[in-house]
Amino acid sequence: MRTDFTNKIITCVIIFISILFSNSATFAQQAIPSLTEIVSYITGDTLQSGARKNTSYTLARGGVYFTLGTIQNNFPLTISATGDTSLARPELIVMTDSKGNYSQPFKPYKNLTIQGLFMMGVNTSGSQVPDLIETGTTNVDITLNNCIVDSVSTRVIIMDQNYCSVFAYDCYVHNVAGGSHNGRFIDARETVADTIVIQNCTFYNIMHTLVNRFSGGQTLFKFDHNTVYNIMRNDLRMDESPNLIVTNNLFLNTGFCGFIPAWEAAFDTNDLGDRDEWSRIEIWQLDSTFPGATQQINFKYNNFWINPAIQASFPDTIWPYKTLDFTFEKQMVGADTLTWVNEDVDFGNVPTCNYLGIAEQAWVNGSPQTNPGFTDATRPYNFTYSTSSASYTAGADGFPLGDLNWWPAKKAAWEQTTGVKVVNNNTPVKFTLGQNYPNPFNPSTNINFSLEKPSKVILAIYNVLGQKVATLVNNFMQAGSYTFQFNASKLASGVYIYRIEAGDFVSAKKMILMK
Repeated sequence: MRTDFTNKIITCVIIFISILFSNSATFAQQAIPSLTEIVSYITGDTLQSGARKNTSYTLARGGVYFTLGTIQNNFPLTISATGDTSLARPELIVMTDSKGNYSQPFKPYKNLTIQGLFMMGVNTSGSQVPDLIETGTTNVDITLNNCIVDSVSTRVIIMDQNYCSVFAYDCYVHNVAGGSHNGRFIDARETVADTIVIQNCTFYNIMHTLVNRFSGGQTLFKFDHNTVYNIMRNDLRMDESPNLIVTNNLFLNTGFCGFIPAWEAAFDTNDLGDRDEWSRIEIWQLDSTFPGATQQINFKYNNFWINPAIQASFPDTIWPYKTLDFTFEKQMVGADTLTWVNEDVDFGNVPTCNYLGIAEQAWVNGSPQTNPGFTDATRPYNFTYSTSSASYTAGADGFPLGDLNWWPAKKAAWEQTTGVKVVNNNTPVKFTLGQNYPNPFNPSTNINFSLEKPSKVILAIYNVLGQKVATLVNNFMQAGSYTFQFNASKLASGVYIYRIEAGDFVSAKKMILMK
């Protein structure tokens, strides 16, 4: 009798969770014609009642699109490329009005996913756009996948609201340079972020820093398999983070402006002030921002190198940048990580830079007031390097350091090591979440799912109280069919719910662990 009652309670809870997790509305994917101004198109795409017609839009490869004003989506918005993959990415250009005014194109109030676009930072009047994306409220996820961003003057992404996340995969970002201490991929000062993940991206010609964080922090910071080239000051200002991963990266010719001795007094007294003036990497110890958290750091398999000729050009009053500065910082990352690779990998074709011209302006003004040194005239660039370089096998599991997109075969092999097995690369007919097998299980089971189109995927496990007990996948994935082997050896016997989010698709199923 008691068992029957318990089973009824569990059944009711499962029904409740299924209703809670169900996707209450299904939206179509809308193709937008080339030469369209997409802000008014997307904003006005509503029914007479005001409800959304669509939340997912495609732009045709080879097409050109414009923004006039700002998309302030209060719904999960996806914009992705479609069409012939041999054609160029659809180009998105900021338009000026009749008075010469223009706006940043995106200010999301719900999650924003942009896939496969070329976002130009020079508007239709020929001037640089300061920013592209700024969070509109708290708890917003911004995902960039397979995008190119060119010539933004100040910041590609501004995270000025708490508990937001940025995910960047397979992107190519360059010429973020406007002078006067500007030029950043992410600017997230004085906020507490949830997650920042940057993986398999290439960055070059950045005037200030890639990630500008201070007086805040994030629950998870992951910077993995990225190629970083020509950064004037520091690479990463990560502030504090309970979980911090900086692995398998190339950092070449960064911090090339050097620092003046006036800053050394602050360094000698452990003044944490504006440390981007002298260090490539900035990590802070945990404080009250993350109460009760234990800091876990993985800082391995990186190559830090700067051309000796750059430092040889410094006058006696200028000192080279440090990679990690304070003793406590070196203790945080661990002694075994301090033996990183230090070599010139001799890229095939890369942009040139007037390093001394930029540095001289920094010494006089604190930061260049113009862009006197970055050049970008010999595209397309090639960031592959000799397979005889130490960096080619210096990554985890023997993979090359840097952005693996420059090594397609290596990228494919690496993807097989990430925990999700690719079953079929052919595009499925629809999104699906299969029933786990075996079921019941002890302690391992397989979960299958299919993606109709490239999507940000979150696959998580919940108990019958609706509490998350494990996150299996949190990544941007290409269309295809996948399987994940879940090991529940650390969980107690019982009924669990596994749930997937992939773009607008949400589905949940139950499974039973019997030990």
